[in-house]
Amino acid sequence: MDCSGCGFEIEGGYAFCPRCGRRQPVPCASCGYTCAPDFEFCPKCGASVGAPAKAVERPAPAPSRTIVPPSRTPSLLPNIESEEGLHPVSDADRRTVTVLFADLCGFTTLSEQLDPEVMQALQNKLFKELTAAVRNFGGFVDKFIGDALLALFGAPVAHEDDPERALRAALDMIARTARLGESTPHSGSPLLLHIGINTGPVVTGGLGIGTARSYSVTGDTVNTAQRLQSLAAPGEVLVGELTHRLTRHAFSYESLGDVVFRGKAGSVLVHRLDAPLAVPRAARGLEALGLSAPLIGRGAELNRMMASLDQACGGSAQLVRLVGEAGIGKSRLVKEFVARVGDEERFRNVAVRQATCSPLGEQSFGALGAVVRSAAGMMQNDNGDEMRGKLAGLLADLGLQGEEAKRLMPLLYHVLGLGDPDATLQHVEPEQLRRQILYAVRTIIERRLALSPLLIVVEDLHWADAVSLEALRFVMDRLERTRLMLLVTHRPAPDNDQLDSSRVSHTALRLPPLNNDDGRSLLAALFGESWVSSAGGLLDQILERAGGNPLFVEEIVRGLIDRGVLMREGQRWRTVAGEVATGIPATIQAMLLARVDRLPQEVRRLAQEAAVIGPRFDATLLKTVTADPGRLEAGCELLCDAEIIEEVAGSGSVSSQIYRFTQTLLQDVIYQNLLLQRRTEIHGRIGAALEQLCGDEPERLEDLTVLGHHFAQSAEREKGAHYLQAAGDRARMIYANDDALRFYERALAALGAIGQTPLKLAIAERIADLSGPAGRREIAHHHYETVLQAYRESANRVASARVLRKIGRLLWDVGKRDKAEPRYAEAAALLDGADAPIEQAHLWQERGRQAFRSGDHALAAKWADAALDCVGTLTTEHVSEVRCDATLVTAEALNTKAVALARLGRNREAVRQVERSIELAEAAGLLGAACRGYTNLGVLYTTIDPAKAMEVCRRGLEVARRIGDLGFQARLLANLAVACCTFTDRCPTEGVPAAEKAIEIDRALDQREHLPVPLIVLGQIHQCNGRPDLAVGLFHEALDVARETGEPQLLFPCYDGLATLNLDLDNLAEAERYFSLAQGICAQHGLDPEALVVLPFLD
Repeated sequence: MDCSGCGFEIEGGYAFCPRCGRRQPVPCASCGYTCAPDFEFCPKCGASVGAPAKAVERPAPAPSRTIVPPSRTPSLLPNIESEEGLHPVSDADRRTVTVLFADLCGFTTLSEQLDPEVMQALQNKLFKELTAAVRNFGGFVDKFIGDALLALFGAPVAHEDDPERALRAALDMIARTARLGESTPHSGSPLLLHIGINTGPVVTGGLGIGTARSYSVTGDTVNTAQRLQSLAAPGEVLVGELTHRLTRHAFSYESLGDVVFRGKAGSVLVHRLDAPLAVPRAARGLEALGLSAPLIGRGAELNRMMASLDQACGGSAQLVRLVGEAGIGKSRLVKEFVARVGDEERFRNVAVRQATCSPLGEQSFGALGAVVRSAAGMMQNDNGDEMRGKLAGLLADLGLQGEEAKRLMPLLYHVLGLGDPDATLQHVEPEQLRRQILYAVRTIIERRLALSPLLIVVEDLHWADAVSLEALRFVMDRLERTRLMLLVTHRPAPDNDQLDSSRVSHTALRLPPLNNDDGRSLLAALFGESWVSSAGGLLDQILERAGGNPLFVEEIVRGLIDRGVLMREGQRWRTVAGEVATGIPATIQAMLLARVDRLPQEVRRLAQEAAVIGPRFDATLLKTVTADPGRLEAGCELLCDAEIIEEVAGSGSVSSQIYRFTQTLLQDVIYQNLLLQRRTEIHGRIGAALEQLCGDEPERLEDLTVLGHHFAQSAEREKGAHYLQAAGDRARMIYANDDALRFYERALAALGAIGQTPLKLAIAERIADLSGPAGRREIAHHHYETVLQAYRESANRVASARVLRKIGRLLWDVGKRDKAEPRYAEAAALLDGADAPIEQAHLWQERGRQAFRSGDHALAAKWADAALDCVGTLTTEHVSEVRCDATLVTAEALNTKAVALARLGRNREAVRQVERSIELAEAAGLLGAACRGYTNLGVLYTTIDPAKAMEVCRRGLEVARRIGDLGFQARLLANLAVACCTFTDRCPTEGVPAAEKAIEIDRALDQREHLPVPLIVLGQIHQCNGRPDLAVGLFHEALDVARETGEPQLLFPCYDGLATLNLDLDNLAEAERYFSLAQGICAQHGLDPEALVVLPFLD
């Protein structure tokens, strides 16, 4: 026989075509007539399709209210396996279902009045009428309970408008029951039903044991529907809140308000069904999957995008945002735009780089890394060595070679999630590393722009990581005069302006729904003008239900094709009359689930396993995970034919194929359809497979993220939390705090309600550590208090002291010093007598910091000495365990003490303290700490010995260059400029170039907290050399930047410099104003103006 869908020759007895997956006609068991797949009864003999030819008549059940098991179900019900689209009862899932409970009023009284034989006949007639009503509207009769019926809409097969179908079935059931009462002799009382309907999540599948096992549903949704039925008066239909919300466009209701049911927590908003509306209002919009059709209705947007690219090619960078709901056509428009760019001669030199963000959450620099991978031609399955090789090739193509390439490579490794394999940047502070990474990204983009115009496309930006967003904005802000266009797509969101910049031309294109004319043109392009002209009411239904969303239009049509409503005959399409009402989806979930329900069971399971991996998956990984690897290739082919998935062109290798779901929402629907237990099991299998691929110690941030995601959803949630914590730690190392917080929060959520384990406490403390500086102090305080309580309960004095210290700092930073002091005091008391010198040193160092901020420099020095004394008490055993931390604490304390002594006028003693810190740091290999010491030492020597200051700055510059820390290079260059221009003749030859280089570095890395320093230094040099016009511009630029931070040590020299400049120019009023501002800053912060003039830039 041939397949009824594709014509493929198949063997008799096949239920589904092995080529296209279409369900095949079924022979009637009674007469042999070939019935369509969705026939439930044979149109020739009336027998139930799939039922035995001669079923043995079973005795009717007694009129009781006990559940009738399948073996005693009235014979009018077909075998459950014959229901259309129904999978075996063991194939349970989760789905949203509309549950209908109908009960005959006065059943007990009626049973007492009628002879049992008459009552049985009446019951059978009633069941037949109620069953017919349910099935006429596509429902499924779950069971009979005495005189009551439980029916399901949305299971085992979903429809687009199941709640509406349930209501229409309920009205039909009431009408049928009334007619039955009029035509059947009984006591004379009217037959009335009372019905309850509720929509919500349930678990479907086999319920019961042994031969009594049958398809059914479980969940609170079912219980609530039965409560509503009990509450309903004779002839009434009561519905729950969600049912009302989904159907109020088509029915009128009377609200009964919130009702509290006995034994049920909370209340239920109940509505009484009145009647269908004479003129139903438009339903909500629908989602769809893409089908092949030309771009319709987006000509204006496409032209604006082309115009923006024209402007970009002319040297004015452009930012274009495509904003719209899922399915509105963002990706389709991008595809058309990129194709048009490739076809047009004037854009032949434009380089295109594309990236799509993952809904699983991007690791730090994930979106940006995808752009770099696109530029370098990297494949999904490339290993670390292959990625590094292709990156080197990319840099060479851009003309970046030798030392410059060697400097950029380790920075770009971080972007690609490869870490720092050679430990090149291990001494660079996280914030500084972040700046250098941004500089590296800018460098390669600039080199690309030097060769040709560049178009960067980032789709689904709403899933992008925070660092990539920052990097993209950084690039756009600094390349506004280049041939660059950044095109991004995202869904509407309150914070969708993260890339907006005042420096770059910005175009936001909000894609509106298609109008009916455009929708008609879309359908005409798909099926021909002749079909559109003859479709009549069906065309109107499609356009009305789609709501202008092109993806939804296409999915509705796909549903019509799958159900045989729309069929191809040669080169033309025609509509099969009489089947329009069924199978036209009206909601996204039901619409997509309806397609999944029609897949063969083994293919459906494969789609579920793939959906757990994610929107994009590797066939090799899926083969490792799937329960039936032998069917993988055929299953993927069927899923591709069904347009559930598609192969990603050019992303795999000979040995592996990469697939993706044709729509992310389709993957999400399939995933949510899985039982939690099955999801957990599959996530665990995926995690175990990935561990085998990644090894015992994953290096790439991407690997840590994926492992954490899957294990966090598996039975090994603690392992998932461990990987997510590691991902957070990696992000924190490069100062990607927003991403680190996201990983930590996911890790904490994975641990759930388990007790306060060491891992859970560590993660909570990390969240608090990052939340405080980010301004989320209440969250930080909550986590600190939770962790503190656990440490107190376990009598962990040292850990309690550490958390108390952090709470104290949190309170101090918001001005609650009276509340901070008791926390510091309690921490000190806990540490009294404890063998924890490092933590005690941290506490004393923190007290010194607070004293310095309060202007008590003598007390600051005293606390710093106390911290140093604590470190001095470390035993040999202690030092071996915490050597690095001890050195860092010492460096911090020495710096605090040096700064305090300098402010107290004891400059030479301050110099000795800093020199000692440098010696310790260099001996321990802490070159970053050594650079900080050189920075402060250069400032201190400037007033004592300018020649020595220059020597110190040069030595520090050598160290900073050795470790690749550009931030310290800028600081030391600025200090070198000051030293050269103080009592030396090296100002023109060395001082000015040093200051200019410092400005260049600060601007390139966006080091706005330090940029005012070299600007002020260069301004002072020009002022001293009689170039006030240049000096004024530099001071004003420095002032503009300094105002962003409000830092008094930066504002004061700006005001003071502008005051003296205006005084030199005889602008007395302006001079007086700036002198007043300078004095005000000092008075406001309790600072000594003389000290700021002599030592303005201590670090």
